[in-house]
Amino acid sequence: MGTDKAFIEIEGEPMVVRAAGALRAAGAAPVLVVGGDRSRLSALGLDHVPDRHPGQGPLGGVITALDALDPPGGSGPDTVVTLPCDAKAPDPTAVRLVIDRLADATDRSGAGPPPADLVVPLGGGVPQWTHSGWHRRCLPRLSEAFATGVRALNQAAQQLRTVAVEVPGTNWYADADRPEDLAPTTLGDGHTEEAGMQDADIPEIDIDELERRRAAGAAVFDVREPDEYTDVRIPGAVLVPLASVPEAVDEFRMASAGQAVCVVCAVGGRSGQAVGFLRSLGVDAVNVAGGTNAWHQSGRPVETGPASA
Repeated sequence: MGTDKAFIEIEGEPMVVRAAGALRAAGAAPVLVVGGDRSRLSALGLDHVPDRHPGQGPLGGVITALDALDPPGGSGPDTVVTLPCDAKAPDPTAVRLVIDRLADATDRSGAGPPPADLVVPLGGGVPQWTHSGWHRRCLPRLSEAFATGVRALNQAAQQLRTVAVEVPGTNWYADADRPEDLAPTTLGDGHTEEAGMQDADIPEIDIDELERRRAAGAAVFDVREPDEYTDVRIPGAVLVPLASVPEAVDEFRMASAGQAVCVVCAVGGRSGQAVGFLRSLGVDAVNVAGGTNAWHQSGRPVETGPASA
C-alpha cells in the first residue's frame, strides 16, 4: 500500500479504528490490536499487544492474541475473534454470527460431537480465515504448526476441529491490499492516491465469457496469494501472485500468442492492476470481473489444495 494500512482513513476514520469498533459493537471485549505502531494506536485509544512473531503473517498474530488471554481457569475469555485491520467495511453483524456460532460449538456437555476449536465464516462460499473465532485450547497446536514452518491460517486449521458458518453479503470481508482497492483517499503521508485501475484501457469479461474462452483454450492466470489459491481456484488457473507479475511477463506473453490471457483474482481489483501493467507492455490480457468469487458462487467447478505438478 505504500503506507501503514491500519491508519488509512475511510470516511474520516482510520481503518484499524473501524475494525475495533465493529468488534466492540458485536460484543467482543476486550479489543486488542496485535502489533503495529504502539504510540499511534494508543493515541487513537486502542489497546496494543506486541506481536510475538512480527512479519510472520496472520498466524503469528492469532497465536499472540490467544497467548494474551488469561491462563486456563482464569477470568479471561476462552475465545478470540479476529479481524484484519484492512477490512474496508467491517460488519458487527458478521462478527456476531461468528461469536454466536463459536459459543454454540464450544459450549457442549454430555454426549455429542466434540467441541470446535475454530469457527470460520464463509464469504461467497470461501473461508475467510482472518475473520474467524478461535478457542484458547487450539493454541498448543497452532504453536506447534508455526514451529514447523506453517504460516498460512488455512494450513494451520488442518490441525483443528473446525466449523464453518455461512455469512451473507460481500462487503464484510472485502479488504484493501493496494490503493486501487480503495476509493480516492488520503494516505498516511498526506498525499492523495487516485484509486481506479478499472478504467477504459483495461478490457473486462464476465465469468460466462471466461467459461467460453477457457473452452477455446485461453490461459487463465490467478494473481491472488498462495493461501487464497490453495483454498479455492478456477480449474487450470496458473498461480502468479501480483507481486510476481513483473518477473513473469514472458510467461504471460507466450500464453497470449494465440488469444488473450484471462487474469483473475478474488473479485477483480488485483487482476485489473495486473492487466493494466501487462497491456502497457504489449501483452494481450483481459480482466475477469467478479473473479474467483463470482466463479465459485455460480456453482461452477473449482479446485482446492496445492496445484498438481
